[in-house]
Amino acid sequence: MGQRLVIGQFSDSAVIHAIRHLELDRESNLELEVTRVPSSPAQFASLRDGDIDVAITSPDNVLLYATTDNQPLGEKLDIRMLRTIDRGLGLALFSRPEFEAVSELRGTAIGVDVVRSGFALLLFRMLDKGGVARESATFEELGATPKRLIAIQEGHASATILNAESRIAAIDAGMREWCTSADISDSYLGTVLAVRGDFDPKVAQQLVEIWSEATRWLLESPAAEVATVLTAANPHLGTSGYVELLRDSRFGLLLDPDVKAGDLEELCRIRREADAYAPNSDAVAALAHS
Repeated sequence: MGQRLVIGQFSDSAVIHAIRHLELDRESNLELEVTRVPSSPAQFASLRDGDIDVAITSPDNVLLYATTDNQPLGEKLDIRMLRTIDRGLGLALFSRPEFEAVSELRGTAIGVDVVRSGFALLLFRMLDKGGVARESATFEELGATPKRLIAIQEGHASATILNAESRIAAIDAGMREWCTSADISDSYLGTVLAVRGDFDPKVAQQLVEIWSEATRWLLESPAAEVATVLTAANPHLGTSGYVELLRDSRFGLLLDPDVKAGDLEELCRIRREADAYAPNSDAVAALAHS
């Protein structure tokens, strides 16, 4: 048996499926076990408590949980980022199809993970760009992205922010897309690998190396081959639209593993514009590596 790593994720990871297809985990003597997390507070509580070893998460979450105790868990955590993953996989504001303008979302219930999450703060900026002030809507905490898609489909919310396979499903279901992360920032860092500060450096290096190799395969192999492999793992990931999303320069996978201070500062800018806490430059620099 290899080194077992439990990875907590919100949405299904194409990179993990590629790692398994290429048998990079076996070659590196790693055993990757994946579990879904219901929300960002639950994810970071699981990381803190050792229930998961690795989090696939927003770097904005790391900025929050690693730099202040003024967050849902009430304690600052020793967390570090191993590598970048993507630029958000098409993060966008979606509404039910009956809404014909963003302005019509005023006075409605809009779904978020938790109100203080990075995705929620990005959503506030998207709404503001569409002329909807935060105080003119109500926000329902509905949990992770797949749950929020179900909520708007079932009419429990008018709109939400979606990405990855939930984005593709929303488009297929006729939901309306209004604004993307690229409309707010041309350098939005969407997802990273995060671990506790005491994570084994050797295992960290192995994980980063196989993640990078699998990412390159997803980006450079024939699209039809990638779609076939992903379909076998999860039919929702094997569509041409999803493969295109992985390769989209605005939203897709990142070959460069380095978490750059500039990208983190951009997340801090979005936080400040939403009147939310943002760490100072020294704290940001301590989390970055390039």
